[in-house]
Amino acid sequence: MADIKPFRGVFYNQEVVGDLSAVVAPPYDVISPEDEEYYRHAHPNNVIRLILPTEDSIGDKYYNAAEILRKWLATGVLVRDNQDCLYLCVQEFIFRGEWKRRFGFTCLVRLEEFGSGKVRPHENTLPKPLEDRLNLMRATRSNFDSVFGLYAGRTIPEMLVSFVAAPPDASTTDRDGAWCHVWRMSDSHVIQNVAEAIRDEPLIIADGHHRYSAALAYRDEMRAIHGAHDPEAPWEYVMMTLVSFDDPGLVVLPTHRLVRNIADFSPARITAQIGEFFELKETPAAQLEKEVASANGTRATFGLYLGNGISYVMRLKPTIAPENMVEIPGSDALKRLDVSVLHGLILDKLLGIGAQQVASGNNVGFTRDVETAMHCVDNGEYQMLLVMNPTKVDQIMAVTSMGDRLPQKSTFFYPKLLTGLVMRVMD
Repeated sequence: MADIKPFRGVFYNQEVVGDLSAVVAPPYDVISPEDEEYYRHAHPNNVIRLILPTEDSIGDKYYNAAEILRKWLATGVLVRDNQDCLYLCVQEFIFRGEWKRRFGFTCLVRLEEFGSGKVRPHENTLPKPLEDRLNLMRATRSNFDSVFGLYAGRTIPEMLVSFVAAPPDASTTDRDGAWCHVWRMSDSHVIQNVAEAIRDEPLIIADGHHRYSAALAYRDEMRAIHGAHDPEAPWEYVMMTLVSFDDPGLVVLPTHRLVRNIADFSPARITAQIGEFFELKETPAAQLEKEVASANGTRATFGLYLGNGISYVMRLKPTIAPENMVEIPGSDALKRLDVSVLHGLILDKLLGIGAQQVASGNNVGFTRDVETAMHCVDNGEYQMLLVMNPTKVDQIMAVTSMGDRLPQKSTFFYPKLLTGLVMRVMD
């Protein structure tokens, strides 16, 4: 199902920029305002100027990104590979005291409509960020942030493991201390073997739904101008980094929910409402995240923090069937997910916070830091915190195979791909 091919990647010239850690950044959509300021000051050639450009008196931000790209290519800040390659990307990191290694490879993937089943989304997109990424692509004709995709099977990592015996072509660390190494793979036999191994596999987008959707829209615009007669036209492909579902280094973290602006809120009222559907076990706040993780099983389990040290582990009662209670469209596999129970039962049915209110940002905030989130409840910024377990990879596979999409912020794949190590400029 997946049609991939090599390409001539664009890299930072280390003889010009020096330490790569000063010029790379995470994907644009996980960069906070504070992080953006950090990367803008890290190096005058940091990739932040391409992925999150700014306006000035000369032109709009997308025009400025295109001009910066043109200048960096002309002056040798960025250099282009002299041959088509696949790029092995290995990330090494410590997670909960355990050393992990994640294998991926960066390539071009033929763009497919989501309805084809060849490339499957697991989240919905929003109009504003989609338009933003499309405008950037129109101006620069480039893929700076790689789309992160998943495929089934361990065959490809086994093929590529021998490459790591040689020194990498590029190495750097992110701000969390995770290493990322890149090797060029130009051997035609290796490329052919990888392409054939993945040809029958559907791809699932892990991160980069807006980037992929923007590439689809750009392809359609180019077809309208130039026709659709050339299947190898550059706009028919998008840059993706592909990782096996079975990779032991594939880590999915939870994103917890902070809730505010609930009318007539009181801890007693909330616990009474929740107690109709969940077993509540009072738990020390300092142990809440650990207790939720240890209780993870077949029944949806959450942590509830109401401020001033009041916290509970809440577990769906065995008599409650999520597929009958969660009023969201989709398969039973989707409705049984913890994140679906949280959105469809707790937020919507119990608290009256529907999908539109969640999207507005007025009622629900998202965080990965439980301790900081508890402080936000204690100081009155939010009224309650719901602590989640991560969505499992096999659950993502089951839901996407049914054509369903998960609620926003259902997954956080860690570590993020680094932007700036390998980029793509269309011919």
